[in-house]
Amino acid sequence: MEADEYLVDNDDTNDSTDMMPHVVTMWRSNPNAWTSFILGIISSLAWLIPIASVPITIVGTVFGALSLKTKKDRGIGIAGLVINIVFLVVSIVHSAILILMYLKKEKLN
Repeated sequence: MEADEYLVDNDDTNDSTDMMPHVVTMWRSNPNAWTSFILGIISSLAWLIPIASVPITIVGTVFGALSLKTKKDRGIGIAGLVINIVFLVVSIVHSAILILMYLKKEKLN
């Protein structure tokens, strides 16, 4: 067996990367963490409309709590959880103030 039998072409550069399998690393993110974070950003604007902000922040809080079960993107999950809890409190307080203002207005009429 001659050494020339291993060559494919005369132009073959025969570098070692051709002979090694290519390993592709795929980073899978935590969708619950990113969903919680995005809903937290949306709730930071939605607190002005209480009927929309309360469900958004509750769903974001649930996704944030679920994201803590995995280690991937844990920081994003914690950030989303904190943002959603803060704006849940803000939207509940805002809703209570609006209800009190409405009742006070009705009482004057």
